[in-house]
Amino acid sequence: MQASAPETLLTIRDLHKKFCKDIRYNLMHGTRDMVEQAFGLESDYMTLRKKEFWSLSGIDLDVKEGDILAVIGANGSGKTTLMRLISGIYPIQKGDMNFSPQTRVTPIFALRSGMHPLFTGRENINIKGAMYGMTKEQIDEKMDFIVEFSDLGDFLDMPLGNYSSGMKARLAYTVAIATDPNIFIIDEALAVGDSMFKAKCFDHLQEFVKQPKRAVIFVSNHIHKVLRLANRVAILDKGVKIFESSDIPESVDYYMNNCLGRLDQKSREHMLERVKFYEL
Repeated sequence: MQASAPETLLTIRDLHKKFCKDIRYNLMHGTRDMVEQAFGLESDYMTLRKKEFWSLSGIDLDVKEGDILAVIGANGSGKTTLMRLISGIYPIQKGDMNFSPQTRVTPIFALRSGMHPLFTGRENINIKGAMYGMTKEQIDEKMDFIVEFSDLGDFLDMPLGNYSSGMKARLAYTVAIATDPNIFIIDEALAVGDSMFKAKCFDHLQEFVKQPKRAVIFVSNHIHKVLRLANRVAILDKGVKIFESSDIPESVDYYMNNCLGRLDQKSREHMLERVKFYEL
């Protein structure tokens, strides 16, 4: 019997997002937009006004169940903007983004946001879980998993202020994955805890996407993590998707060569050697 094709959890087509470099012009453009909306006028979003620039331009992307999709690119390429659009933090003003029915998205951006140093780890689990939209009953159902996966032991009953930064990150990460999302978004947050805990996270993510209607999108420029974890790579450059492939070594080579494109051949080969030495 032929296996069914993986379900598409997210479809993105022709997605654009612009920002303004200057706060004065940003306020001026925003005021103009509000006035036009008040009078029922439509502005042309595709026209860049003074000091505006495209953070994302014409992005097409599909996320299917079973995906561990790495979104990589140099600083300022639009990676975090794309994740915030998918997460609903930024409004979509040009383009289409469609989720399969009842798709839950859990993003990790600022891991420790909303956590209070005077409250215990267990109390912070309830706070963080509520921030993700979990009910008290849902948090209680996941408590055993959180206790086991975070591996914090007696520290869970101590104030968070006594935790190391790695312990705080471990607790916050565990609460996030305990929301049982369909799409789990990790933005530069895989460097949590010590090496043992990182290995535990990587193993868990690979098992996580084997469940129906589950996928992971992670933003990382750490080449070693991409090679070890991802089964697909999308590369952004100055707001444009310039490459996408399930051939991970080819994708990594393309990314590094694109980053080093300004160098001559000899300098590029030398720098590639050094990057691979330190990263791999």
